[in-house]
Amino acid sequence: MSDLTADLQSAYEAAGYDVSEVTTNRDLVRIVLAEDAGAEAVRSIVAETLDEEPRFGVDVATEAVDGQDGVSTVVSFRDR
Repeated sequence: MSDLTADLQSAYEAAGYDVSEVTTNRDLVRIVLAEDAGAEAVRSIVAETLDEEPRFGVDVATEAVDGQDGVSTVVSFRDR
């Protein structure tokens, strides 16, 4: 796990979220939370955690994730 994904996972867990996975694919970072969460709250964690890192298009969506019941919150953004 890279420093970026480890920092994000730690920040979300410290805020009380159950993190299913944190992945990167090229420059797309994706954080999957096990529960439905408020967009502004989860978006602000990215901003607080990566205050000096360039990031673009923080998107928060809910979706059904394969192998899980219910809806998860997915936070994604592009990072350079």
